[in-house]
Amino acid sequence: MKKENIDPDLSAIIFDNTVLSNFPPAQILHVLRRLYEGRAFVGRAVRREIQVGTASPCNSVYLRSRAKLQAVNQAFQEGWMRSPDDEVNPKDEVVELRLSMEYRKGFSPGASEAMAIARNRNWVFASDDGTAKRFARERGIRVTGTLGILAKAVKSNVLCSSVANNIHAQLIKEGYNFHIRTYGW
Repeated sequence: MKKENIDPDLSAIIFDNTVLSNFPPAQILHVLRRLYEGRAFVGRAVRREIQVGTASPCNSVYLRSRAKLQAVNQAFQEGWMRSPDDEVNPKDEVVELRLSMEYRKGFSPGASEAMAIARNRNWVFASDDGTAKRFARERGIRVTGTLGILAKAVKSNVLCSSVANNIHAQLIKEGYNFHIRTYGW
């Protein structure tokens, strides 16, 4: 595994589906673009997971997944979010495939692929799955989630604290269960 000393504020970040699912697409992608433009990645497996959500029989889930897929596809078209395949070499591909298959024993294909890439390339893994985050930390993978991204957005003046609090309250209202640490925004 490559281990570089990279300023965490400048590291590439790869998202699993959980973070991308937490906000209405326009809100989260606006924040993600401002924080991570050119360093934001979504793997093929996560894009497939989003695509499958668009075929859901539940209308509200269908509409939300469809809007999310459209927003992620637009981010790819605009070029500020990319596929990690854009930067792969054959040695990385073999290592990442092996790790992804190993991780798939306990996690979704999207989370497994994202963790494998983050570990091999020393990127940040963005997830809100507590078990996946704990697993990733145990393997030396740097992690963040929705709350960490909101805190970074406030610290970087991308969002004011009242907007971050409103987003946080909206997520709780929609049933999102945060394991809160004090983020101080």
